[in-house]
This record gives sequence, structure tokens and C-alpha cells, in this order.
Amino acid sequence: MAFLVPADLVRVDVTGTERGDYLETVTSQHFGDARPGEVRGALYLDAHGAPQAVFDVVVLPDELSLLAPADLADEIVATLGGRTFLTDAKFARSDDVALHLRGDDAPEVAAAAGLDVDPGRAARGEDGLLVVAREGGSDLVGPKDAVEAAAEALRDAGAGDGGPDDYEAWRVRAGVPAWGREIVAPHLPEELGLLPTHVHLDKGCYPGQEAVARMWMLGRPRRRLAVVDVEGEGVAAGWETGSGRRKARVTSVAPDGGQALAFVPGDAAAGDRLGDEDGPAVAVRRLVGDGLPVPGHNPAMSRRRDSR
Repeated sequence: MAFLVPADLVRVDVTGTERGDYLETVTSQHFGDARPGEVRGALYLDAHGAPQAVFDVVVLPDELSLLAPADLADEIVATLGGRTFLTDAKFARSDDVALHLRGDDAPEVAAAAGLDVDPGRAARGEDGLLVVAREGGSDLVGPKDAVEAAAEALRDAGAGDGGPDDYEAWRVRAGVPAWGREIVAPHLPEELGLLPTHVHLDKGCYPGQEAVARMWMLGRPRRRLAVVDVEGEGVAAGWETGSGRRKARVTSVAPDGGQALAFVPGDAAAGDRLGDEDGPAVAVRRLVGDGLPVPGHNPAMSRRRDSR
């Protein structure tokens, strides 16, 4: 069932004639060919490739809107907005409110409410409501009155009101890493499964680019983020098993305890069981991002990992 839950998101608007060029130089994503209505994930990395911030970039005709976790918004404005130097790019935090619409039938409910947008795209109405469609649902961001009116239309179309546990269950099942839980240093984008959605491999220099490219071309991730099934009792965030390269660590557990997100060995595959033979364990259901195309990857280019 589709459900609505308050979203811990803040909109940061980026204006100025060089806004796209500036984000191109400081984030992992490519914006040169982006067109109004597109939504692209992006990371701000340190020199070692570890994430310092994560956000979605909504391309609008007259600005770029960054949708970021609430506790990152001020840091984004201060750090990215404070380093533009002579570049014509200005960052400003909005006072918008935000809601998540999630659930298996969320697209159908959104369509019935007149808010249907193709996944990976966004639309902004005359009332200022920004609807950002994703796989599994949408985010509604805008003035309080506009968001409340949209929420009522969605309830009339069949959406229910959910809570944090509903969203967490959806997030874990969908394999969506969260800032401060999975998206933390020292994990690199490839370990997080974010290359397909937040990185473009064929673009110029940006902070952390060398570390990302080195891992892709020359190395193998020591660990990968996975959706896992939980077996037995006692598995909670922070639970670990194994050691060294065979170590697995759980970062988030769904409220019903049946599934979790965990960092598993880099060579793990679906079906692998990690844990004690007679005690708690996790079984890999799928690796986050596995099998998805990576923007900018040239299949004809030889990588060291492919020759092993």
C-alpha cells in the first residue's frame, strides 16, 4: 500500500549563469547534457573518495535544486556555496517542507492524484510544488500549503499515512543507503553501489575523482553494500561476523527484523551466508547497484580487474 511520511529533506537552490559548470567541477556527477526535468544523484567527496555530502540535483529551467538530508543543507551552503570564488553560482536554503510517497502502488496512486511523473524526472507546478519521481515512489517538496493540498489528493487516491518505521522498512528492502548510516567515510562510491546513480566515470577532475577511477580501473572493492536476509536473533545495526576481508557488518535493520543492509566481502554473491553455523547469520539477497549500467564506462577499455 502507498503511504505518506514526512521527509527529512531540504531544498537548496543553486542559481547563476555558471551553476551547472560549478557543480561539474566539485561533484561526482556530469551535468553538461542535463535538460530541464532531469534528476541526477551526486556526491561531494574528499580527496580520498570518501563521501562528504550526498544529494539529488533537479534540473529546472532557471536553477538547479539540490535535495539533501536536512543535517547536510547548511554544510552544503557553507562549503560548496562558499568556494565559488569568481564563479557565478549562488546557493540558498529554502523553507520548503517535504513528504515521501512510497509503496508498491505509489506510481498508480500518484497518477490518480494527478501527480504522475516518470521515474528519474521532476515537475514543478505553478503553486511551487516540486514532484520528484523515483523507483518506488515520489518526493513532494514545496510550500506547506502546496504540499498539504497534494497530500490530501494522494489520500483521496488511496495513500495512507505512514511513519518512520514504514519508510525504514521500504528503504532497507529497496537497498537505498542513508546518509550517516551507510554513506559514511571511508566507504567509496563503488562500495556503496552508487556508481550507477551518483557518478559519471567519463568527466573531468573533481575532488576524489582519482580514487574513484583507481578503484574502477585497477582495484576491487574490499566490501560491497548488500540487501541481506536476517537469520536468527540478535542481529542489529553494528552486528559483525568474520574478520579481515571476510568481515560483514550490518548497518540498518528493517523494523520487522527480516531484512537488513550490510557491508559484505567484495566477492560475495547472492545466496552467500555469512555468520556462525549455529548462530545468527545474514544471507546475501542482492548487491546494491549490481547489474546496473555505469554512466561514462567504456566497455572497450581494459581494466586490471577484468583480466584476473
